[in-house]
Amino acid sequence: MSYGVVGASALLLPASNIAAQTIEGRHWQGATAITRQPEQVVAGTVAEWRSLWGRVGSPAPDVFEPGRMNAVGIFLGRRNSEGYAVNILSTSRRRDRIVVVFEERMPAEFMMAQRLPAPSAPRPVGSAPPPAPSGFAGGAGAGFAPSGTGANLAPPPPPAARPVGQPTSPWAIILIPRADLPISVEQRLFR
Repeated sequence: MSYGVVGASALLLPASNIAAQTIEGRHWQGATAITRQPEQVVAGTVAEWRSLWGRVGSPAPDVFEPGRMNAVGIFLGRRNSEGYAVNILSTSRRRDRIVVVFEERMPAEFMMAQRLPAPSAPRPVGSAPPPAPSGFAGGAGAGFAPSGTGANLAPPPPPAARPVGQPTSPWAIILIPRADLPISVEQRLFR
C-alpha cells in the first residue's frame, strides 16, 4: 500500500512543477508609446517584433531570434496625465501555455483613493440624528459642542487637485525565450 501512495505522489509532483514554472525574460517599458489604443500583441516573427517597437516609436533592439523566442507588447492606451505604468507581475508556464500577468499602475493618489473604505451610508430622509453624548450643551441631538472645546464645524477643505500633466500612453514589451507554447496575457485589477 505504501508503494501506491509514493507512486501517486511522485506522479503529482512533476505536474505541479509544470503548472507554475517561472520564465525569465527581458522587458522594456515606458510612458510614451505612439499608439493610443489599448491592446496586447504577441510577436513571433521579426516583422511582428519590429511592429511592436513601431507602436512605441523606437527601433527594435537586435535581439529577437525567430523560432526561438516570442514577444508580448502591452499598450494601455492614452491616459490623461503622468504617473501611469505597466507593471509586469509574472511570466510563467501554466500547463500548456505561457501566461503573462500585468497590472496598470496609477498615480499614487488614485491608488490610495481606491484603497480607502467606502463612505458610510447616508441617513434615510426623515430619520432623527443620533443622540448627542451626555454633557453636550443644548440637549440630546442639538448638534452643539460643549463650550470651550474649540470644535470646528466647518466642512474639511477639499483635497488638493493634482496638476494635470501631459497625456501619456504607457507600454511594456516582454521578450520570452520560448516559442514552443501559446501565450496568454492577463490583467490583474488593482487589489
